[in-house]
This record gives sequence, structure tokens and C-alpha cells, in this order.
Amino acid sequence: MKYIIGLDMGITSVGFSTMMLDEQDEPCRILRMGSRIFEAAEHPKDGSSLAAPRRENRSMRRRLRRKRHRKERIRSLIVNNGVMTAEQIDNIYDAKNQLSDIYQVRTEALDRRLSTEEFVRLLIHLSQRRGFKSNRKVDAQEKKSEAGKLLNAVSANHQLMLEKGYRTVGEMLYRDEKFSAYKRNKADDYSNTFARSEYEDEIRAIFRAQQELGNPHATDKLMEDYLAIYLSQRSFDEGPGGKSPYAGNQIEKMIGKCTLEPNEKRAAKASYSFEYFNLLSKVNSIKIVCDGEKRALNDAERQTVIQLAFSKNAINYTSIRKALHMTDSERFNISYSQSDKTADEIEKKTKFTYLTAFHTFKKAYGNAYVNWQTEKKNRLAYALTAYRNDSSIVDYLSENGFDKAETEIALTLPTFTKWGNLSEKALNKIIPYLEQGMLYHDACTAAGYNFKADDTEKRMYLPAHEKEAPELEDIKNPVVRRAISQTIKVVNALIRERGESPCFVNIELARELSKNKADRNKIEKSQKENQANNDRIMERLKNEFGLLSPTGQDLVKLKLWEEQDGKCPYSLKPIRIERLFEPGYTDIDHIIPYSLCFDDTYNNKVLVMSSENRQKSNRIPMQYLEGKRRDDFRVWVENSHLRYRKKQNLLKETLTEDDLSGFKKRNLQDTQYLSSFMLKYLKKYLALSPNSTGRKNAIQAVKGSATAYMRKRWGIQKIRENGDIHHAVDAVVIACVTSGMTQRISQYAKYKETKYQNPDTGAYFDVDKRTGEVIDRFPTPYQWFRDELLMRCSDDPSRVLHEKPLPNYATDEQVAPIFVSRMPKHKAKGSAHKETIRKPYKQDGQKYTISKAPLNTLKLKNGEIENYFNPGSDTLLYDALKERLVAFGGDAKKAFEAPFHKPKSDGTPGPVVKKVKLIDKATITVPVQRNTAVADNGSMVRVDVFYVEGEGYYLVPIYVADTVGRILPNRAIVAYKPHDEWKEMNEDDFVFSLYPNDLVRIRFSKEMKFSLSRKDSTLPDERVMQEGLFYYRGTNISTGAIGIINHDNTYVIRGLGVKRLPLMEKYQVDVLGNISKIGKEKRMRFK
Repeated sequence: MKYIIGLDMGITSVGFSTMMLDEQDEPCRILRMGSRIFEAAEHPKDGSSLAAPRRENRSMRRRLRRKRHRKERIRSLIVNNGVMTAEQIDNIYDAKNQLSDIYQVRTEALDRRLSTEEFVRLLIHLSQRRGFKSNRKVDAQEKKSEAGKLLNAVSANHQLMLEKGYRTVGEMLYRDEKFSAYKRNKADDYSNTFARSEYEDEIRAIFRAQQELGNPHATDKLMEDYLAIYLSQRSFDEGPGGKSPYAGNQIEKMIGKCTLEPNEKRAAKASYSFEYFNLLSKVNSIKIVCDGEKRALNDAERQTVIQLAFSKNAINYTSIRKALHMTDSERFNISYSQSDKTADEIEKKTKFTYLTAFHTFKKAYGNAYVNWQTEKKNRLAYALTAYRNDSSIVDYLSENGFDKAETEIALTLPTFTKWGNLSEKALNKIIPYLEQGMLYHDACTAAGYNFKADDTEKRMYLPAHEKEAPELEDIKNPVVRRAISQTIKVVNALIRERGESPCFVNIELARELSKNKADRNKIEKSQKENQANNDRIMERLKNEFGLLSPTGQDLVKLKLWEEQDGKCPYSLKPIRIERLFEPGYTDIDHIIPYSLCFDDTYNNKVLVMSSENRQKSNRIPMQYLEGKRRDDFRVWVENSHLRYRKKQNLLKETLTEDDLSGFKKRNLQDTQYLSSFMLKYLKKYLALSPNSTGRKNAIQAVKGSATAYMRKRWGIQKIRENGDIHHAVDAVVIACVTSGMTQRISQYAKYKETKYQNPDTGAYFDVDKRTGEVIDRFPTPYQWFRDELLMRCSDDPSRVLHEKPLPNYATDEQVAPIFVSRMPKHKAKGSAHKETIRKPYKQDGQKYTISKAPLNTLKLKNGEIENYFNPGSDTLLYDALKERLVAFGGDAKKAFEAPFHKPKSDGTPGPVVKKVKLIDKATITVPVQRNTAVADNGSMVRVDVFYVEGEGYYLVPIYVADTVGRILPNRAIVAYKPHDEWKEMNEDDFVFSLYPNDLVRIRFSKEMKFSLSRKDSTLPDERVMQEGLFYYRGTNISTGAIGIINHDNTYVIRGLGVKRLPLMEKYQVDVLGNISKIGKEKRMRFK
């Protein structure tokens, strides 16, 4: 059976469909449709990498481990030099409360001889504070970077030290009021940072002073050995030592292979070869547009632009316009569609900067750099891109023939970070042809690269791993990687289900996929603002114009009327506002006929008198208008405030063959990078079945605007808040955007544009009096398409089909409803415990935890500070804190915005208080710090479900910390009881484990009310169910209740007690939504 696959690919979903094809390769029946839902591979709040916390924690553990090792080596040095034994060192810290302030010792070490205990304590103390030292001095000078902020603090503190005459850092920390409150840096506050060299100077000063004061232990040998340990630092490029997977230069390890020379590494983007290649490619792609005609730059013009780029870095299209002496009517092939910018402003804003590194290097080395060989220029760029340590850069450049002076200049240059897709070898082959003016693809072919050839063996199923498909390595964005991975799984599952390859594949990619979180938020904000504006216009249409049920067409008419200052662009006659919505008075006209361009966007629409629209027919305005009317029209357009793109459409003189083919490609086919990637990927690897019509473009990326237009014209409503089935609906529409459908819509649009007037009699045909358009049917894939789609989307398709039979279904055919498939979270990942470390505490047999909390988090409850630990231990402090909180109405942030000093009995202020101890009931905690402290559990991996005959279901929560133990927890949640009182489970009563998004069948003891998952939904507020299949979302350990949603996430129960449920069974659902029951499971351990 011939079929086509339709795919709607988003950042958290893949809508899919397969449709049967008729003898003309056109869809004639829906075979399968569904939605695959998954979480975006990013932090939901800010879009940060999910790996970032793990990476940061690993880095912190590494720093602590190195600090601990440095401290151990210092202790060994002290012992080996006979200063003190290990036991004596330990005894010092046993009596630490009797020792003076260490900062006082640091200061007095310059003026008096220290005791052996003080000297040892000082050496250990100093070894833990080394100050700031950047791997690359030049990067630290970037004020916006973290290193730059640290360097600013270092500079400020150094200046303070000079101004006040402090001899050492320690003396300044002890004596200066700036450091009286705290001497260490706080979160996002780097003000107490000093240079490592200043700490080294202090150590040398202390040793010299102690030598002069007669301390026998302050020898030169001890000082040099101490500093050797103190200053030792592993090069950043080396990574950790030993057999760590992160050892070695990670940057060099991650450099990808060239796409044209698979055995060669990619070139640095800062390399001369890559920047020159990039510049030539961009120059060769510049087009000059005038009166609808496009032309490439000639040789002289190309050389002018290239010389301009080499002469200065910051150039834009305004610079190029001046250099080429272009006329006002000439434009570039760039986007001028920004509504709030003029064409001149857009050209000035659009940068043409492709030699950034070249100009950086030229500024540093002068004209001598220009005369360097290309190879030498490339080596400099490689060093500054591959290495992050000055010493590594020096070594690399020395090995490659750079002299000392050149190397020293290199150390003043910034670090670069990016790599191209091509190697220097490939670039050097391609550049000569680009210099001739060839476009990139042609240059590749001329250089001997069979760019378009694909000798990869096609296969029935798409490869899913980098080993089989190396290009998957190029997708670095984890959000995109997951979307692609899930799409591959869906495609393979669809083919496996059909048992044969498709004839065609159509794919639409959400534009958000190529955006980061911040950009997606901007898009969402813009969409909401646009929706709010449309809602306001709809209210105006009701209140000001008396329209009871205004339509989208009415909204567009009013917007266009206001944009055009109430005039018809073609006749320049006023459009009377009171007649605006009168049937047959005005039309919304496609400036460039839709039959030719398939462009239904706002920039291709104007509001015109109906009579003008009929006469214009399927022509462009400049072909329709003649003589003075044409001249007046041009003046009106040029003086209007319309967007540049709309002006461009209105003033287009002719439509060339390139225009006509370009319209279709631009408005029907998606050319974004990721759509292009998926298109190439499918074409390269997927084997297709033969089709009947010999159509060559069997795999295509469809543009979202095209499917949106067809969905709208077919009367298919899309409400995102009404669940996840709309992804499947979109996939069906996408599958229907075939070449045949495109041709039929074009013919319909042309018919509509030309049928108004009888060529023989001049009489007009009947028109729709409501819209002013010819009465006719917009083409659909087949006659009963919409009825079939509604049937397939219903809760009970078989019943709907029985009530309203369709000709392409058997009368007794059973059709399964769509069941949305969700990716379960079966991986035990995440931190084992929360960051806050707590002290265990037991009182009256009840377990508690004590932790320190900032003052600005305190809360009042019944007139007292909530959870304050042991207020009787310091009533002065407690009463003062409570008084301050009460004075500010319980607002702790305002109450403790200013420093709070601990009150003394004599009424004088004491030290600043930043945190106080709070006490909480202990739930399930994780022992840390060698069982001396505890922390709250990290994320819950799963719950293990047990069933006790005669009692019911019990839930045992399993956390990340439990995955490293040999024995699984066995205590089941008892609502509102501490962990010690939870019920101990018998292993024989285990039924199954539930991970987030696992599927369960539940029968309730009575009808249960589900509430809407999304507040913006247009569905009924409640839905009553007594049994069904639901996705498990999570468990509340306080109540023992679980959260569940129905399959398409339209309804939810956030707290469902499970103990007395009549039935709870676990099911499995595959990527297509096929369901199967899981029998009794074996309880899986992690070790």
C-alpha cells in the first residue's frame, strides 16, 4: 500500500500521520495519526543546560579535592621539616576556641615573633586562600566576564591598600572597616578579591619578618618549598589528572571532522582561511534588486566590497551602498520587513562583518600581519581557539615558528571559541573558485567535491546513533538533539508498523526549535501581545460597529483600513467606515495573486473596493493600473507608512520566471537550518517506495504558514490549550501539502481571481455578498476529508463512523481513538541531595533537622518567628528579630534590608547577624559529611507500588540517593506521619514501579472529578470519570497522593489517594501510542 508520512516537529512534540495514496499519489485516507510528547532537554525556568548543575558540582568537587590535597601537602611539609608533629597539629585545632583571631595573627606576624602553634596555624590558614589568577590575562580584562569582575575587585583593593599604606592583604583585612562585616566573597559579590601575587608577597613578608625576629622555623628552604606547593596549579588545558575522562585538552578532543574532508579536523572560525572563505561566500550571494529584477554583483563590484571589508571591520549595507554608488531605487536581497524601521535604518543596522579576527590581529601586529603566509595566520587563530592557558599558547606558537616578540603579542589577544564545518584543506581548495565569483555549491563542485552526490546506502529505517550517522554529532543543542532523536524513533516506528517504506515524507519544523530559551520567550511574548491586540480590536468591532460575531476577516479589514488611512490603494478613493463591513463593498486583495505566490501573509494584503478587485483580476497592481492612475498610485505608496515589504509588493513592475518559482519555494518550503538538516538527513538515509507519478521531490520541508493557511481554509480549528492532539491534526494537514494539492489550490485561486468578468459580454458573475468573492469550494484533499479527520479525533471514532459512514471505511470497521504517547523518565539522574546541609536533632523521640537560614527568609506565625530554633538561648536576639519583623508587617526582605546587629545586654550593637537557626521536622534525609549531618533528598526517581491483601495499595518512594545503595527502601508512605512511622513492606507484595509519565489503568471506587490542566482551555471545567488510562506525574510524600493526567493532558487530578483504589494496573505505551498491559514486575535494583 502506498502511503505518505506527515511530521510536525516541535521542541516538546512530534505530531505524526500516515495517509494512504491514490493512483495519482494524492492522500485518500488517514491510516494513522498521533502525537509523541516529551520534555524539552533544558531547564524549564531559564532554558539552561540540564547538564550545567552536574558540571558545576563536578567542578566544585574538583576544586575542593585539590584544596584538600594542597592542605595535606602543607601539613606533610610542616611535619617533614620538624616544625611540629601531626598529632601536635591536630591538638592545635582541638583547642581552636582559645586561639586569637587568625587575621590578628597575620597582622602581628609582621611585628612580633610567633609561637610555633601560631606559625603552623598561619601556614595552614594561608594555604586555603590563594587569591585570583586568570589562565589568560587578556580574558580577565573583559569587564563583563566573571574574570573581568574579579579583576576589577583586585584593582580596587590594590588601590585601597596603596592609599592607606597597608603592608599586606592580611593587615588590610584585619584593620580596614571595609572588611569588618565579612572577609570572604559572597554570592555575586567579588569585592573581597585579591591577586594571588599579593598573597605571595604577604607570605614572603611574613617569612622575612619572622626570620628577622628570630623564629627558627622560618627558613628560606621552608618558604620556597611552601610557595612551590602554594603556587602549584594544573594547567587549564590539561584538565584533571589520572585516568579521568576529562583529562587532556577537551577542546582539541571535541573538534569535529570536516564535512568535505572526513579525515581532516575543522578550521577555527577565527582563522584567516575561514574568514576569507566566509567573506567571499557572502559577497558572492549579494543581489541588487531594482524594479523586481535581481542581479549578482559584477567582478568590479565584488572587489570593491572585498576591499571595503579588508579596510575596516565595522561595515554595514549602508557602507556597501555608498561604495557601489547605488541609486535610491536599488535594494539588497536582505529583509526589509521590520515595521518600525525605514529601509535606510535597516541597511545601517544590518552588519556585514566577516573579518573580525583579521582586524583584531592586524591591529595587534600592524601591517606585518597582512604579509604573513596564510598558514602562519591560521596557526595563530588555532592557538587562540584551542588553548585556554598562556603557557600552552606559548608552547604551541614556539613549535610553529613564532618568535618571542610575536608570541608575547599573541598573549595580549583575546580567546576565540568557535569552529567552522570545513577544514583548512577544503577551504584552500574552494577559495580560488569563490574568488571567481562562484556560489558555494558551484565552488565545491569545481574544487572536485561531489557536493550533491549521495552514495550513502539507503535503508528502510533511519540510523539513530552517531556511529551510523556522523552528522548527528553536529547537533550540539540538547533541545534539538532530543527533538531529532524522537522524530527518528517515530519515523522508524511508523515504517515498522506499515511493513514497507513510504513513498513520500512531508515535515514541518517549529520555528522555535532553532531558538534559545530567551528568543522563544520573546516570540511567546510577541504572540501574546498580538493576541491581546486582536482581542481589543474584536471588542471594538462589537462595541463600535455593532458586529455580533466578528470574524478574522473583519478584524483584518479594520486593521488594513486604519493602516491605509481609509483609502483604497488602487482608486485612491476614500472607503467609508460606516460601509466597511457591508457585503460586497470592500475586499481583502492579495497584492501578488495567491495563485502565483501562495503568500497569505499580512504584507501581501490590502483593503480595496470590490469593483477594483474584480477588475484587477489575477494581475499585480502595476500591471493593472495605467497612466495617471499608475503614477498617482506609485506616489501614494512611496509616501505611505506601509512596511517596506508591502511597498515592494505593491510597486513590483513584473513577475519573472525566477519570481514565480521563488514564491512557491519561499512560501511553501521551509529553508531554515534545522528543516534543511532533517531534509538532508531523510534524503540521505531513508529508502522510499516507488511512486506512481514519478515525482522527484519525494521528501520536503513544508513551511508553517502554508499548513496554517490550509488548516484555516479547511475549517480545522487549532486550540493549543485543548490538549496535545492538535499536533497529530497538524501532521495530517502537513501530509496533504502535496504537489497535486498545491496545483489545485493555485488553479482555484486563479479561477477565483479571473472568473468575475465574462470576456465576451463584460458581465460580472455572481459573487458572495458577504465576502465579495466568487462562490466556490476551496480544494480539499478529498470530499470527506474533514469528516474523517473529526471522526479520527473523537473519543470514540468507531461510534462516530457507525453514525456517519464514510466511503473509504467498511461499515463495521473498528477505528481506535488517538492515544497520545509520552516519553517516560526512567533514568535515575540528578543530585542525590539538596544543597542545604542540616544538623540532625532529636527531641521527645521526634526527629528534626536544624539549618541556618538568611534573615530575609524569616516568617511570622501567630506572632512568633516560625520554626525558630531555641529562642530561649538568646532572648535578646530573638525579641529584637521579632520586633523588627513585626514593625515591617512580616516582610522579612524589607525588615532586614539594612544590616542587623546582634543586641548586647548593655544596649550597644554587637556583630552583624546574617543567619539564624531554624528547626523542621525530619522527613526522608540523606546522611552527609561522614554521617555528622543530613540534607534533604534530591529528586524522586520512582515510586514502588505494593499491594497488601485486605488493606490496599502502598507507595514506597525511591530517590536518587537510594540508587547508589545496595538495599532499596521498604517503608511505604503513611499520610501525615514521619518517616519512622511509615509501614514496612514485604517484598512479596511488590506489584510494579512507577516512573514519571508511566501509564496506569485506574478504577475509582466512585466517579472522580478531573479539573482542566490548562486554565486557557475552552473545554468544560470538569470531567467525570470512573475508570481510565492515565499518565503518572508524581507523588506527594506528605499525603501519599499521586498526580495523574489523562492521555492528552486536558484534565488532571493533582492529589489522588491510592490506598483504597479498586484497581491500579501498569501499562506500556510505545512511541505511536500502542498500549499493552504489563504483568507483575520484578523489583529492579540499581546495583
